[in-house]
Amino acid sequence: MSTYSIRDLERITSTRAHTIRIWEQRYGLLEPERTETNIRYYNDDHVKKLLNVCTLLGRGMKISHISQLTNAEIREEIDRIIAESPETTEHIEAWINEAVIAIAAYDAVTFHRLFADAVGRLGLIATYEKILYPLLIRTGLMWTKDALLPAQEHFLSNLIRQKLFTAIDTLPVPEHSDQQWLLFLHEGEEHEIGLLFAYYLIIRAGKAAVYLGARLPYPDLLAAAGSIRPTHIYTFFVSNQLENQAGNLLGQLIRDFPDSRICFSGYMGHGEIEPSVSRIQSIEQLFETIGTNEPHTT
Repeated sequence: MSTYSIRDLERITSTRAHTIRIWEQRYGLLEPERTETNIRYYNDDHVKKLLNVCTLLGRGMKISHISQLTNAEIREEIDRIIAESPETTEHIEAWINEAVIAIAAYDAVTFHRLFADAVGRLGLIATYEKILYPLLIRTGLMWTKDALLPAQEHFLSNLIRQKLFTAIDTLPVPEHSDQQWLLFLHEGEEHEIGLLFAYYLIIRAGKAAVYLGARLPYPDLLAAAGSIRPTHIYTFFVSNQLENQAGNLLGQLIRDFPDSRICFSGYMGHGEIEPSVSRIQSIEQLFETIGTNEPHTT
């Protein structure tokens, strides 16, 4: 069983540590364990309960009432939400929280079941946009790092990679496209889930794209681009960057590819963004850059 600090709970559940402590003291919501040096820590059951509590709060239930429910009663309420219309905000939030619970417990069976249920009720496209994408944001794998413990991060990354590769394989390869995207991560970046998700969206929108993956040496990028002649070059900055590293790479891309639109997602420090560079921080912004308001539904 994994152990968590209150800061871990804060990141995973998006609930402030101060609020969690108040709930503990006033309502006895959680009973953390303690180390020999009297430092509080939490386990998977605490994470699961807190995420379920957040789901019920989103439903409009008061914390004073939730704190009086047994774990079985909380579970019944969660199951009732999931059984309702899948288009409701509460339902989608419950799904995402259940996925986070599965990740925290390294429960691949539950994750696959949740995903299959979502696809069956929402469809593949809506599942990626309404469930998977917010899950990536919540867990920090889309734009930033450190929302999960390292082992959980790898567990989730591999699960989602499987789903994305399967989805990409179902898409037709564009035979004629007015755009040619080249997607890569620089040598110091290995967190490719966001980039892979973007690749899926670009292909689904009917645009040609070449995916070069993570930790690509810059000379290899130059060689590939010489053959591909991309209209757009897209990269992500997810890991904590050295000072000016992102800005330096963007400047190099601008100089070396004056005829390509340079696109990036993630953190780049406090430097100014050149007019020739597009910063993409949402699905909607990616669609705008592609030049379509809605993706193809194939």
